[in-house]
Amino acid sequence: MQNPHAEYAGTLLALVRALAIAEKTGETTSDIADRLRIPAPAQRILKAAVGAGTLADPSWAGQLADMQAASSAFLQALGGRSAFASLLDQAVLTRAPIRSRVGAFSEGVIADVTGDGEARPVSRMTLNGDQLQPQQADAIIVLSREIIENSSAAAQAFLSRQLRRAVAKALDVGALSTLITSTTPSFAATDNHAADLKRLLDAVNSGEGRLCWIASPDTANSIALLNDGRGSASPEGVSEFLNLPFAVSAGVSPGTLILLDGDRILADIESLGIDISRHAALEMNDAPTNSAVTPTATNLVSLWQTNAVAIKVSALFGVAAGTPDAIAVLTGVEWPPVVSG
Repeated sequence: MQNPHAEYAGTLLALVRALAIAEKTGETTSDIADRLRIPAPAQRILKAAVGAGTLADPSWAGQLADMQAASSAFLQALGGRSAFASLLDQAVLTRAPIRSRVGAFSEGVIADVTGDGEARPVSRMTLNGDQLQPQQADAIIVLSREIIENSSAAAQAFLSRQLRRAVAKALDVGALSTLITSTTPSFAATDNHAADLKRLLDAVNSGEGRLCWIASPDTANSIALLNDGRGSASPEGVSEFLNLPFAVSAGVSPGTLILLDGDRILADIESLGIDISRHAALEMNDAPTNSAVTPTATNLVSLWQTNAVAIKVSALFGVAAGTPDAIAVLTGVEWPPVVSG
């Protein structure tokens, strides 16, 4: 069967390259689309992205049919790098439209229990304002101008991998920080991993949903080495643990294991936006200290002086827990490996 996204596989990379050249030369994106050998969807997007909007805005870019398809192709190609995107793509999480009322009522009808004229009990899933609010996750990578403008297969593969790594982490950090709040049930791990796992299951498992795990890389390492028959969890990507989907995410704090009920987690990823800069000054630090809240002196790197280009890929997404007990968190996980006798 033909892959419907095959035509759009290289569209996002072509857009990044074209926008980088436009930033350097001052040409219009329409002119660049005419002279570069790029996929047809990228040409249509570049020629549409004039005047009324900008590709840097994912809300505007998402209105372009080709950009929607290119975004879907890129997100599906994230593989197991993003737990949020993977679980959404596998229909573990419940997909719901952003900016729409998504309150839900449900009723399990059993013929001989409720008599005629009697009230039927229902359960309700409610959200803040009954809407799935849009959020934007920004992923920024800085690369040499040569690697972006290079059209070789090796250069494109390198750029593709860096973009996917950055977007995957940005999505996971944004989605999980939204889901995990001060009211989320949280437990401190002990040396008894079976008891710890049962506490998470007791907190989330209603017997009516679809459960899944999300672990930080170090926690996934510990679980992969348990070797006690509870599952074949992998230290990366998406696998299984206790016969439930098990995803590893770099966006989760060290020592953390999350259990959630996908039937009660509503989410969607709408579209991507792309922005290019050659003249910004950035703080090259995983934990930047120079912020608007607490500005501090720090060394900034000039992109122009270092002949570098900054690429920002913005993902428009929404996520919310429909009920307070849809997610539970275990922290401080340091389980020792189980050695078979």
